[in-house]
Amino acid sequence: MRAVVRRLGELGDDLVLAPERWVAGADVGEGIALGDLVVERRERGPDAGAVVLDTTHARDGLLDIAAALRAAAPPRSAKKVARAGDLVVSRLRPYLRQIAYVHPRALAAIGTRPLALSTEFYVLAPRSEDAGDLAFLLPFLLGARAQAMLAAAQEGGHHPRVPRASLFALRVPRALVRDRAARGADVRVALEAVYAALGRYRELMDADLDPRDPGAPSRRRR
Repeated sequence: MRAVVRRLGELGDDLVLAPERWVAGADVGEGIALGDLVVERRERGPDAGAVVLDTTHARDGLLDIAAALRAAAPPRSAKKVARAGDLVVSRLRPYLRQIAYVHPRALAAIGTRPLALSTEFYVLAPRSEDAGDLAFLLPFLLGARAQAMLAAAQEGGHHPRVPRASLFALRVPRALVRDRAARGADVRVALEAVYAALGRYRELMDADLDPRDPGAPSRRRR
């Protein structure tokens, strides 16, 4: 057996020392590579007046806009832009299910303010404009198989991250891609109902009872 010595400068996407990269790619299965369906949106957005989402504001497919609006700290660095129909995937421990679909209903909650995302997110957009949005991919990325592979792919100690190459290597079942329109519509409709219910719930939690009439709710001043 011959040993091959490499310098650190020779390492790259095709030559890495981290065993996790090989474990994650050893059993990708059949299907279409995620990287053939999406592109990474790298645009940077304006900081002034933006509603900033960090990785704690994305979980189980939903964006927690209410929590982001409560955050008082202004952005301290350049942030990424996401648009309706995109998917955001945390590169910092995405196996904690920190993945969300950018639903128009979520964007409506911030009004005219711009949306800005932490650079710890991968922002995924459709590879072609006529391909529709990416809602159909949400159940796949939150599924047990994809989640296990993302967990295996993390590299680093204190703040383990999933490399872009490992994320884009995930194989999406061909049947899901074939039925993307119907599956995506189902996901969007379901998320619409969830956001509507959350909005109503927040209205109830924000309502005070008028002390002069315990049975009459009054809106809390903001």
